[in-house]
Amino acid sequence: MKKLLSRRNVLRGAGGIAIALPLLPDAARADGGEIPKRFVGIYVPNGVFTPQWFPTAGANEQSFTLNQIHQPLAPYRDKMLFVQGIDMNVAITGTGEMHQRGLGALLTGAKLNSGTFVGNDGSSAGWAKGQSIDQAIAAMVGQTTRLASLQLGVNAQERDVSGVMSYAGDAQPLLPQNDPRVTFRNLFMEGSGPVLDATQKRRKSVLDAVLDQVAVVKRRMGTIDQQRLDGHLTKVRELERRVTALPPGTCATPMAPGELQFLSEAAMPEVAKLQLDLMTVAFQCDLTRVVTIMFSDAKNHRGMPFLGINSSIHNISHYGDADQMRLKLAERDRWQAQQFAYVLESLKNLTDSNGTTLLDNSLVFQGSDVSRGNVHSHDDMPHLLAGGAAGWQMGRYVKFSGQQHNNLLVSILRAFGGTQTTWGEPSFCTGTLRGL
Repeated sequence: MKKLLSRRNVLRGAGGIAIALPLLPDAARADGGEIPKRFVGIYVPNGVFTPQWFPTAGANEQSFTLNQIHQPLAPYRDKMLFVQGIDMNVAITGTGEMHQRGLGALLTGAKLNSGTFVGNDGSSAGWAKGQSIDQAIAAMVGQTTRLASLQLGVNAQERDVSGVMSYAGDAQPLLPQNDPRVTFRNLFMEGSGPVLDATQKRRKSVLDAVLDQVAVVKRRMGTIDQQRLDGHLTKVRELERRVTALPPGTCATPMAPGELQFLSEAAMPEVAKLQLDLMTVAFQCDLTRVVTIMFSDAKNHRGMPFLGINSSIHNISHYGDADQMRLKLAERDRWQAQQFAYVLESLKNLTDSNGTTLLDNSLVFQGSDVSRGNVHSHDDMPHLLAGGAAGWQMGRYVKFSGQQHNNLLVSILRAFGGTQTTWGEPSFCTGTLRGL
């Protein structure tokens, strides 16, 4: 039997930075060899353009037709599960305004505490009252990985209840990280080592510093494993080049040409790709198994100039469905579908040690704070799921009738091995969803 390799001891370079090995058949995984399940939670703000969002139903659940917005997801039709008729009733009333309540409940199923965070209508609220399901899943699958979970943002600037989807517990927010450089450092720097700019000054490429070690490891691998390692190192080198090519410093908004202004509206596509690429590598290396990513925040008074949208997306979401301005929300939704497709493609192209893909062993969930921003409703929430980790039959469009949002949350938890029979506010949870 081959000696199990320690990924952290193998690739350790200058500056105390560790680069993890990919998931190889003869490499020790954090949990001793079991194929890990992974969870991705994606937040899209301010609801969707409903007339082009939900599929068109067919003769049965499998024969649906994708609507205009989700055409980018056509190649992954058999990997997705559309659900309709799920109502987030827990967010209809309570402290705070509709967007605050909806985002707070998205993964917690809980109401908000009282507080001083001012919402769009002038009302105020505090943090959500409960733990989010990503953290409950992390407690089940992520306790032996380098990071139990990872919270990412793409221009999610609000530092209050309008800018958080992940909670460790009651009033314990986990704010998203918007800077891909910090994401990279958190993933690939050892412990509390030097910050990125200090490391840049005194080290060569991390991969160059460990090439001799890689050569020794490769001699102990078969041809297929060598190819996997080469592919992994190539991707990490590219990520390192893209992130560390930025000038030294920890400024939030770099000014020099070529710098990544990660809070710029125009930079959202580049930031999104970096964050999603880093997430994929983190999954591949088994550095974490739980990631949430927010595409802006619930206030979202920002445009998307790369789509020709220079007005506030939040304001656009308030137009009536017949108004031409609201069609711009459909353009935003289509771009979000492209990001969702990129996640699925990235996970589908990587394999675990048993030959299954990372997508087979992941559950990707996308949701919003409201269903229709022009009426701030919480019925018919636009939820989309994909991947095989839950064990549900995918490639379906399932229409429920007034089921509670919290029932979906507890169903996800049970799919990951949880024993919960309720989640969030008990009065808004009647158990798992039948038919998933």
